[in-house]
Amino acid sequence: MRRLIFLLYFISTFLYSCNQTAEKNIDSNFVLCLFNKDESPTSFLLVESLEEEESASVQIPLSTSRIREREYIQKNGFFYRLSNQTSVFTRYQLQGSSLILLDSLQLRNPNFETVSWKDEENLLAVSREDIAERKSQARVYQINVKEMTIVREDTIILPNATDEFWALHVGLVDFAKGDLWLAYSFFKSKGKYGHTTSDTTYYATINYDSFQLKNIQKETRSTYPGGFNIIQSYSFKDKKGDYYFMTNPGIALGNNVKLPTAIFRKKKGQHLVDPTYMINISESIGNHAYGIWYVSDGKAVIRNEQKQLYTDFSNFHSVYQFEYRLVDLKTGVIEKIHFPLDKGTQKENVWSDDNYIYAAIDDSNDEHRVWKYNLQTKEVSKGIKLPNTTSYTVRLDYLK
Repeated sequence: MRRLIFLLYFISTFLYSCNQTAEKNIDSNFVLCLFNKDESPTSFLLVESLEEEESASVQIPLSTSRIREREYIQKNGFFYRLSNQTSVFTRYQLQGSSLILLDSLQLRNPNFETVSWKDEENLLAVSREDIAERKSQARVYQINVKEMTIVREDTIILPNATDEFWALHVGLVDFAKGDLWLAYSFFKSKGKYGHTTSDTTYYATINYDSFQLKNIQKETRSTYPGGFNIIQSYSFKDKKGDYYFMTNPGIALGNNVKLPTAIFRKKKGQHLVDPTYMINISESIGNHAYGIWYVSDGKAVIRNEQKQLYTDFSNFHSVYQFEYRLVDLKTGVIEKIHFPLDKGTQKENVWSDDNYIYAAIDDSNDEHRVWKYNLQTKEVSKGIKLPNTTSYTVRLDYLK
């Protein structure tokens, strides 16, 4: 007998809250976050399997707002939300058939762009601040998610780039050997597209005990490292512990389209990015890409645009144009995965095990489905079909 799932409903402007239903035993392996056609609240869908025969008929309403409902983190059976609007960090746990609000923290800063786990219990959250004063500053919070306490809160002062490009984008953060490593760039406002990014990426290494800046490495091969990673992945560590990340200068993020989307590497235990390593995605496929997910065996998936199919940023997200490609991180060879064309930006919708790549796709036939790619045979097949009320799939997360 299929074990049913929980009901939750967020009713507060500042916090999620939820309605409990009758307690039932559940053991879901995956959660999908869906937008709905009738503009009703965004929903969670929990399922035990991504296979085609899996039945999925229950949508669980989340919030009444359609703004950034996808900004949540899940780890070790807990769900966390870091709200850019309210600066509130909240923690939930699945109990029976309900998602229970356990605790919350009020932070001082909005504009959180990137998070990273320092260890199993401590989350590092980085925001930019003092935009109005034109100071290149970032604030780092270390949050113990078990105790729900702020362990540490510090301001990092980074040198300004130029008078023209002064607004700070902190796209990536990593912690290794007692040092904090940040990848960032600078941008400026520009017309209807909002902003454009300078032609340089910076990598800063900071002693975590003293918070003293140790060094800054400059990167001119590409720009706009990472992105809003509470929503979409732009980095990962492979089985050896090497740290891979992607720059995103295309129209949807950095808006400096003359520079290429590229993959870079920082080897385990190192703070300097390897100057001899770069996979130039744009040169290989003629387009920019957004989002990168580790597969296994030295490979990763990227999600790329097709510039011949959209007009400008006004229809960028609504055109069925996005492809998925498999990148060999050792050789740089990039292969197309023959999934249906997808739509939408900032999607955390890819997961992989040792056998398959799974991607939740919204195709031009208005079908919303998880598709499978066999890593051995390279065959594409259908996975679970999502409810007919779905208009857009924004997340696919593995819960175990």
